[in-house]
Amino acid sequence: MRRALARVSILACFVVCFACFAHAADRSKNLPPRYRHWLNEEVNYIIDSSEKKQFLMLTTDPERDTFITAFWKIRNPDPNSETNAYKDEHYRRLSYANEHFGSIAVQDGWRSDQGHMYIVLGAPKQIMTYPVARNVRPMEIWFYESPSRALPPFFYLLFYRRSIGEPFALYSPTQDGPAKLVSSLEALNDQKKSLDILRKSLGDEVATISVTLLPGHRVDLRGDYEPDLSSDVMLSTIQGLPDNPLTQEQLNLNRLAERVTTSILTGEPAPDLSYGVFRDDQGGETLSYLLKTQTIDPGLIGTEPGKLPVYDLELRTTVTTADGKPVYAQVDDLAGRLTEAEAGLARQKKFGAEARLPLALGNYVLVATLTNNLNHVATRRRVSVTVPAPKSTGLSLSPLVAFTKPSGVPDPNGTLPFSASKVRFTPRGAQTVTIRQGEKLPLVFQLWLDPKTAQEHANEKIHLRYVFGAVNATHETAATEDEEVDPANRDGAGNLLTGHTADTSELVPGTYRVVVGANWDSVPQTVYESMELHVVRASEQIDAWTAYGGVVPDVRAVDDLKRGMAAEAEGSGEEAARFYAKSLSEGPTDPKPLERLAALLAQLGQTEPLAKLSQQPMVAQVAVAQKTLLLIAQALTKNGNPKGVVQMLDTQIKLQGPSAELYRAMADACEATGDRSRAHDFRVLAEGTQSKN
Repeated sequence: MRRALARVSILACFVVCFACFAHAADRSKNLPPRYRHWLNEEVNYIIDSSEKKQFLMLTTDPERDTFITAFWKIRNPDPNSETNAYKDEHYRRLSYANEHFGSIAVQDGWRSDQGHMYIVLGAPKQIMTYPVARNVRPMEIWFYESPSRALPPFFYLLFYRRSIGEPFALYSPTQDGPAKLVSSLEALNDQKKSLDILRKSLGDEVATISVTLLPGHRVDLRGDYEPDLSSDVMLSTIQGLPDNPLTQEQLNLNRLAERVTTSILTGEPAPDLSYGVFRDDQGGETLSYLLKTQTIDPGLIGTEPGKLPVYDLELRTTVTTADGKPVYAQVDDLAGRLTEAEAGLARQKKFGAEARLPLALGNYVLVATLTNNLNHVATRRRVSVTVPAPKSTGLSLSPLVAFTKPSGVPDPNGTLPFSASKVRFTPRGAQTVTIRQGEKLPLVFQLWLDPKTAQEHANEKIHLRYVFGAVNATHETAATEDEEVDPANRDGAGNLLTGHTADTSELVPGTYRVVVGANWDSVPQTVYESMELHVVRASEQIDAWTAYGGVVPDVRAVDDLKRGMAAEAEGSGEEAARFYAKSLSEGPTDPKPLERLAALLAQLGQTEPLAKLSQQPMVAQVAVAQKTLLLIAQALTKNGNPKGVVQMLDTQIKLQGPSAELYRAMADACEATGDRSRAHDFRVLAEGTQSKN
């Protein structure tokens, strides 16, 4: 009875989907030909129902063109690229489908089942062809590794030709069954006899695939024919992939990242982005950046009747490696209330948004999008940044940061932007800074000392020289200032915070270069850092007010998790593993570091440390991702420790919902320990859970 209801339910899904598409097709008849072609023949398998409805409601061609541009943009895996890899791949698949699965003359291959699956899923990993066999219709079996989180990791698609001249049709274990694959009248409409004919003609593998499209599912070929309902659920998922919740989740994330209105196209200058890099007392690097508007925008401050003035902004940062590999995305909510006096001053100043990004050594690309939630106007800046590696001399300088009041505020946990050695500085700029004529220039930076080199020069001072010169000067003598610092004040990681307030009173308006050099007394080789300095007239308005987001819980664990993600994206597997392990020890209730560490260790082939993850306290306390548990279980098995698998899964099965995969893993582990009775019980549970799904 349950299977019959399931069949009815699946059939109903197909009917509803067909009815929705038919209704949309009727409305599309009123579209101009090229837009009707785009909707019904180009993107019909990838556009979701809400997008289709929106497109059909548009009344002008410019509106349709704008919609189509946005449609492809939110699907672009690299929004900053001049090309759209998703769009290019889609049209390649469409062209291939029309060329290979239909009539080339009329370009109708997209209409076929094979064309549909190829366009949605791409090329299969393997194709098995059975053109002629006794008593069996021509067939093709495509094997896939899942291109979507909504689908199983591996699956088959079976196509068969109903009669000569017809295109291949997609096979359903429930709706078709082996009887549709067999041409012999002997087994007419008899699924069991048809299954036996398949076995004799093409072997057990093909017969098994006719029962289930999911590898690894157990099939009794000698018993009664029992189609695998989960295969038809998968086929239904493929048909409705554009509206699947996981697909929609990704599109919504893309839309959120692209939430930039046409206001950014008004010609206003893009904001400036400058950054500094500091290290904490454990050697972890954090990049802080300042995104500063070039114009004054009173609209950043809103008013609520009877309440204090407010500001409400969102700063979204996406981080990729220099070659485009995603690292992570971060959202900082910048919101607060101001007094009337503070609001009055803020409306006369530029604005700067601050953020801190824990990273590993390497080169990255940041895309910072600042959205004013009060009027939904947004602006964006893309910039390449570097988290520098230490110099071979054992002495390095961090990027220079110019700061303003309030400055030097204690930050005991080092969790705020532009915080160095547990002191927070209010940034004015980094790579480029602007000051008024006659103003002083306060600078802060860290000296990064290699512990071994610092020990060798323990009794020496570090000599610093500050040089100010015009960028285009040819004969003028650059101004210089010198000082010495004692390296004994460095922290445990070799960081020494220092700074200097430069006297720029003699500089006339213009562009200058500020260069800081550092060397040991006995080592002539000097390391340098520099910034560009713009001196403007004393009457110019250059002041800015800044805001930054709140501190997240378990900030140290989150920081090291992000550093691990950055190191992994940069290809530094060992460094990434170190950061993940550190994050795991700092935030013992968040499973993300455990999951990423397990996946990385499996990728690196490090079985021993992977198996040891089973001893993490978290494994006995919270539900861990099944994929992670299976990786650890495999490592324990390779190390000859099936009892460890049983112990780990015993706990996790109680913390999680029913899972056929975990039950099967538990059954195998029990079998390996000699507990066959318990192994049998878990295999029964696995089969029961699988049939329910």
